[in-house]
Amino acid sequence: MTNPTRIVTLLTDFGLRDHYVAAMKGVMLGVNPDLTFVDISHVIPRHDVYSAAFTLGQAYHHFPPGTIHVAVVDPGVGTSRKALAVAAGGRFFVAPDNGILSYVFSREDGFEPFEVTEEHYFIKPVSSTFHGRDIFAPVAAWISRDVPLRQFGPEFANPVRLDIPTVKRVRGVLVEGGILAADSFGNLITNLVAGDIPAYGEGNGGKCRMVIGKREITSFCKTFQEGAPGELFVIPGSSGYLEIVMRDKSAAEALPLPPGTPVGVIFG
Repeated sequence: MTNPTRIVTLLTDFGLRDHYVAAMKGVMLGVNPDLTFVDISHVIPRHDVYSAAFTLGQAYHHFPPGTIHVAVVDPGVGTSRKALAVAAGGRFFVAPDNGILSYVFSREDGFEPFEVTEEHYFIKPVSSTFHGRDIFAPVAAWISRDVPLRQFGPEFANPVRLDIPTVKRVRGVLVEGGILAADSFGNLITNLVAGDIPAYGEGNGGKCRMVIGKREITSFCKTFQEGAPGELFVIPGSSGYLEIVMRDKSAAEALPLPPGTPVGVIFG
């Protein structure tokens, strides 16, 4: 069997201080020394599966077909939660079955999930606290050596999906959405897009206001520099979603609200 050069990405909440990410890479290089690693992020907030799922969803499709994405934000490590190997969109994913692949499942038709059960691929003994090293890393490495996903275990019918906010329109006067994540700049990323509200298009004279928590936002801009210092305002973000931001400050500190928090836009 040859050692094909493959890209493996890693997404974790392990941080940058400890040995955990390096150990995972070492395990994979032991199986395939020709791997190329790309770190999506290792500073996901601890145990924050929602933020991890969003981050993976924004990054994975920019990588070429054949890329293997390893995502380990795993508060259920050591419990009965399943481990998955998934083919979707021409790429592969290795992750716990805790919803971290929710954006992948919603974007890609015909995804193929398999439960990882074949222990002879694991590093022994398997730690009850570090499946990233002992299960997910070696499985990803063997995928890079063209081992079919069915070799790791049976097909898996119903992987966990997070309750991701959806956009709802109410009688042409209100759009309801929600917060998906906060980035490292403190920008609150919503699931709304510019076309959802009149401030960025035609109709209702462009007038609207956004309501979140106990705050109303009436300033809709196109760049950070258009907003007034200390003001909460909205801009279209690079992910394609509208973001609640503050110029040179953190909107997430001004509005410490978790993913899933409702957001409403009232027209007129």
